[in-house]
Amino acid sequence: MPTSLERIRDKFYRRINIVDGAFDRHVVNPSLRYRIDRYALQEGLLSNLWQSWNLFCRDILIASAQGANTAAGVLTTSPYAGLTEPEIAFVFQKLSRNQNVGTIKPLSGRHFEPTWGDPVTINRISVGIGASNSSSLTSAFGGLILVSDLQKCRNACAHLNMESLVLVTNARVRYDDTSLRHPSEMMFWSDPSTKDFAWKSWIDEMMLTADFAVV
Repeated sequence: MPTSLERIRDKFYRRINIVDGAFDRHVVNPSLRYRIDRYALQEGLLSNLWQSWNLFCRDILIASAQGANTAAGVLTTSPYAGLTEPEIAFVFQKLSRNQNVGTIKPLSGRHFEPTWGDPVTINRISVGIGASNSSSLTSAFGGLILVSDLQKCRNACAHLNMESLVLVTNARVRYDDTSLRHPSEMMFWSDPSTKDFAWKSWIDEMMLTADFAVV
């Protein structure tokens, strides 16, 4: 039975709601006294959110290529519908690098796969797979702006160096209240359009994108 893109989206929503609830508890009732403990918790929240987004992008793209039911009940088709998941991941890896696909072979591990949540990667794959729902995918993922800031924030936490910190600092132009003693504090910056935390704006953009991606 074909996969439902809506089911993939709904599973993503459940993951997001869990980690967002943890964020809310951290904001309302901070229980960690020491700064190092707070930073570790915040890094964990950011990593969880980023991984959830990556998994959604991976699942929606692979399902679209293999053949899945859209929200409208239409079965997607693509030139790669007969391939296994590792073979499709190989194709997507090539597309993400703007390389010719050539001879298709399965990737030997998920650590070789593309960075699924990266907006540039998603759009290259969405265009390149030639799926019947490619227009919906490119329309949905083509509007991503704030997710790139989550990516910068998470990368700066995971790979703390001058280059990653510069990318976080450069993102300040899109936010207010941009205090920064640790890259994880970017999640508390204020979105000038909503007056809410950057964290909430990142989630809003991801959920809106997910809605359009399953059409």
